[in-house]
Amino acid sequence: MIRFVLAIALFLVLGTGVRATCEACPNCDYEQISVSQGDACLNYWTCSGDTITCSYPSVANPGTFNNCSYSASADWALTAGPSEICFPYSGLNSKCEPGNDPYNLGIPGCTASYGYVGENNSGLL
Repeated sequence: MIRFVLAIALFLVLGTGVRATCEACPNCDYEQISVSQGDACLNYWTCSGDTITCSYPSVANPGTFNNCSYSASADWALTAGPSEICFPYSGLNSKCEPGNDPYNLGIPGCTASYGYVGENNSGLL
């Protein structure tokens, strides 16, 4: 009996093929640093309840960040932040990689309270 239960548990863990899907911050925002450097990219994110906040360095105000918040209760639409800079919706990632994806839809819930990403030009300003 114990072997049977262990076999079933192993099958459920390894054999079901269930994959997690996560809501993720857009890699970059709409605020362009320069033509050669492109738009400002994600530096860090926070997650609380059903809301993720994505932080991008501000080009207009160096040393500060533009914060773009997205919420499950708004179907992952922008709920706070400058609409001319933030994407209108968060992104969806089927890989749900630790550190890059704030909200796991399978749980559902935050994967962590915050994460540092440091995309390619996120610390230039």
